[in-house]
Amino acid sequence: MAVDSISLIATSALTAVTGIVFWALVARLIPPHELGVQTALLSLMTMAGTVAASGPGNALTAMIPATRITGRRRLIRQAVGTVVLVALVGGVIAGALGAVTISGPQPGLAVTLVVVGSIVMAFFAMKDTVLTSLSAARYLPALNMVAAVVKIVLVPLLLTMVLGQTAVLATLGSSVLAIGFAFLLIRRSMDREVPADRFVREHDGRALLGFAFRDGSASLISMGPLLGAPFLTTWLAGPTQGAMLALMLPISQGLDFVSIGTATALTKHLPTAADPGRIATRIWYVTQAAVCAVGVVLLFVLSPLLFRFFGDNYDHRALWVTLALLCVGSICRVAFVTWAAVLRATLATRTLLITNLTMSAISAPLLIGLTSQWGAAGAAAGLAVGSALLGAVGAWGLIVGRRRPLGTPEVTR
Repeated sequence: MAVDSISLIATSALTAVTGIVFWALVARLIPPHELGVQTALLSLMTMAGTVAASGPGNALTAMIPATRITGRRRLIRQAVGTVVLVALVGGVIAGALGAVTISGPQPGLAVTLVVVGSIVMAFFAMKDTVLTSLSAARYLPALNMVAAVVKIVLVPLLLTMVLGQTAVLATLGSSVLAIGFAFLLIRRSMDREVPADRFVREHDGRALLGFAFRDGSASLISMGPLLGAPFLTTWLAGPTQGAMLALMLPISQGLDFVSIGTATALTKHLPTAADPGRIATRIWYVTQAAVCAVGVVLLFVLSPLLFRFFGDNYDHRALWVTLALLCVGSICRVAFVTWAAVLRATLATRTLLITNLTMSAISAPLLIGLTSQWGAAGAAAGLAVGSALLGAVGAWGLIVGRRRPLGTPEVTR
């Protein structure tokens, strides 16, 4: 578990740093209004793609470590088919929404970009969970680093070619490259760490689809507002406010990458752990401390330097307030992300879905109201409130779970 956790955290750190460099560069080279339109399109395709990949990807992370080689190949094929279908449908819906609400690109171009981008971003997100489930997470830092460097290099190149949608095309081009390399690594890693007979749990396609539906729906409810916030802000408060939120999100998501990295490793290893309750609680404490420490450094050391590089096109005080609220949300989410990993490890995705649905019903109206009133800062405040609610539930679940053994998987009941 330590190797996977370190690899995923290293991947997260590299992704965060290169993401900050990428967005600082595009903020410097692309006018705020134009960048706001591009970030809105990226927000739509990232939301549709990530949600499409989250259910099947998390199902593979939970199921593959306890599955024999022949079963692994079958599960991956089923997951890929599910991802393509869901990303295609989600991309069409998101693209139509973007064509209607975003002024700038031609409607046909907007729909095409979002549909294609949704499928690409789905497989870009899925590669991490598949490689982790196959005990090949150690390849992820180098793989994602190469993709990030290519994305940064593509920005000035595409600007000189005057193709338009620079940030979108750079993101999709580098993602396709990473997906191709990941495919080769997955084929090489299929037969690694085959489980002992006493740990084998064979899962059929129905179990995978059930897990993917519940977990994907939960991810849509929980991650949808976060991933779709730049689009929502652009729609309700204008492209400049949308660009401000989009610039701050990758910085604050460096904190999320830490908790998500440890949570993914936890989902993979918990089914075969001797004392899962104690391990989950320890991971929560360590991750919470790490995220708080990184957040303080980010807000008070790094952000003033970054804001200078952005230039005078943005209100630096509003940027700092937005970033601070987003960091508070990331810190609050740690307990929930860890608890969600425990639920996925036990295949208890029904509980996860109900929790996300309930909390979203409370926080979504607040997010819309605050965004329309205060733009990027209002959106960040709404996200922080929603994260605090989820974090409280997650902390309660982890504390209660420590006092009793983890439950049996829902699909086996």
